[in-house]
Order: sequence, then C-alpha cells, then structure tokens
Amino acid sequence: MEEKRHIYQLELTERQARLLSYACDRMARIIEGQDRTYQDMMEAAWEKRCKEATGKMMDEEWDGGWYNMRADAERMIMEMKKRFWGLGPNALYGVNYDESADIIWDIYQVIRHQLWKDNPSRRSYTVDAREGVQFGTEPMAVIKRIDDDGD
Repeated sequence: MEEKRHIYQLELTERQARLLSYACDRMARIIEGQDRTYQDMMEAAWEKRCKEATGKMMDEEWDGGWYNMRADAERMIMEMKKRFWGLGPNALYGVNYDESADIIWDIYQVIRHQLWKDNPSRRSYTVDAREGVQFGTEPMAVIKRIDDDGD
C-alpha cells in the first residue's frame, strides 16, 4: 500500500519569499561544506558587531581589525572543511552530494525564478531567468503569485 503524501501551501510576502530563498540557498551550501557560505556568515557577524561598537563595518583597530578577522575566518573554515568534509582548500561539494541539500536547492531554484519573473527590471542573462533543474528526489515545488493571475 502506497503511503499517502501530503501537499502543503505556504503564503508569503515578497520579503519572506526572498528570505526563504536566501535560507534555502545558504542551507544547501552549508550541508555541502561550501566554505564561502560559512565565511560570509562569520564576516557579516563580525561586521555587525564592529558597526555597533564603532559605527563602521570595517575597522582596522577594533577587535584585532578586519583583515585579522578575515584571516582567522579563512583559517577556521579551512580546518573545519578538512576535518568534517575531508576537503582541501580549493575543493567543494555541490549537487548530488546530499539528498536533503538537493531538495532544498530545488526549492531555492523555484523561489528565485518566481522572484525574477516578478521583478519589472529583470535581466534575461542571469541564472534566475531559468526555470529550476531538478536534482532532488522530491517533485519540484510550485510557487504562484496570488495577487494576480500568476504570470
């Protein structure tokens, strides 16, 4: 007997859709051990603290300075990447590394394409212009703008 599958509908504002798109992009990359994602988050956290303390996002004296923070982040990420993913400095995993990451990536592709379609100043030479390519084992998500006919 086949297990009953549930389908869910989620209503989001544009800002919520953008944040969910960002979260899906980042989460898939985190699972895959893509170090730039970790480093970007570390640097953004430091810059936020720096701005609160000094009024500037980049300061050469506060908390050891921005360049020292960046060097620390790069070193920590390289160690983490090697220890947990078994990857060298210029290596990374991508699609087909992890089933959950692939499903999350598929959701991201669907949302980013819809946001692209809804952008009046959209450009056709961006990856967002392409409909998603399925990598995960789940069917592609469906998104539709509900304040008009969805085009």
